[in-house]
Amino acid sequence: MSNDQETGFRPVSRRDFLNVAAVGGGALIVAGMATRASAAPKKFSQQQAHYQPIPKSGQRCQTCALWQSPTSCQAVEGQVSPAGWCMLYQPKG
Repeated sequence: MSNDQETGFRPVSRRDFLNVAAVGGGALIVAGMATRASAAPKKFSQQQAHYQPIPKSGQRCQTCALWQSPTSCQAVEGQVSPAGWCMLYQPKG
């Protein structure tokens, strides 16, 4: 018996290697796409963001970079007053 037969080693053909590489690569791509789709941006609750329906020091939701007209925010859940304020305030730049 040869040494290869004793250890159970069988050479891998180029075709087998390429098939495994293609399937593995495809699986990684699909897994990556599924992870991105399920990783929707999470919003803070109004309590977590210290939201208040009145402005603070001249800062208003309406002038924030996260503001989405008419009553929404990219970072805070629920309806938000245009005159409101929270600690996530970012001036539009």
